[in-house]
Formats: sequence, C-alpha cells, structure tokens
Amino acid sequence: MSTPHAHTHVDVLLSACDRKDADAVFGTLETVFPDTAAGHGPTKIRTPDAALYGHPTVWSLDVDASTHGAGTGPVPLGAPVTADLSGDPHHVREVEHALAESFRVQERTSVSGDQELDVRLRLTGLG
Repeated sequence: MSTPHAHTHVDVLLSACDRKDADAVFGTLETVFPDTAAGHGPTKIRTPDAALYGHPTVWSLDVDASTHGAGTGPVPLGAPVTADLSGDPHHVREVEHALAESFRVQERTSVSGDQELDVRLRLTGLG
C-alpha cells in the first residue's frame, strides 16, 4: 500500500472492531502524535456504523508521526482489534511502540519493502 504523503505519515487501518474500539485506538494515536490531523477518527465522522447493517467496516487514520506527545496509559478494548500499519519503517515502529504503551500488541505479519514497511498487529486490552 503506497500513499503520496510525507515520509513521517503512517497509514493505520483497523478492522474486526466496532466504533467504540476504533475510537479508543485512534484517540490514543491522536494523543501520542499531536500533529495527526484531528477529525479523521471515527469519533469525528458522523456516518452510520456499517456493522449495524451486517457489512464489514475498516476504519482509517493517517498518523503524522513527526512529533511525540505523552502516552495515554492502558486503554480498555471490548474485543481484539486488527491494525494494519504502513509507511516509513522508522515511523511505523514508532506508532507500533506507542500502541504498545496502551494495548497488548502481537505482531502477526511484517513485510518490508525498499522504503516502506507493512505490519499487521493484533491489539487487545492490557487488563
């Protein structure tokens, strides 16, 4: 997956989760990476939750990993969340480490390209 944006940006796609869990993950990322444009997470969009209609849902956020804010500590999740991260290898790992401060992170797959890293993670609550 390749996107035409700054090398500090990491694409984060969440699947196999409901709106509340997507909000929890994206809220954490927006706190840790304050330059991430607010308004892209599920809390800020007012569309019906596709899961209510039996359709699969993928939530997306373009994380700007150029600056680091404070972590949020443990964040509860209602169910495991699948997170796909894609971008510059250094910044993908920064986002992964930030997620590990708030969630239990299990790396499922990792594919390295010339200048991009794709990682699939399974996130669960720390509690």
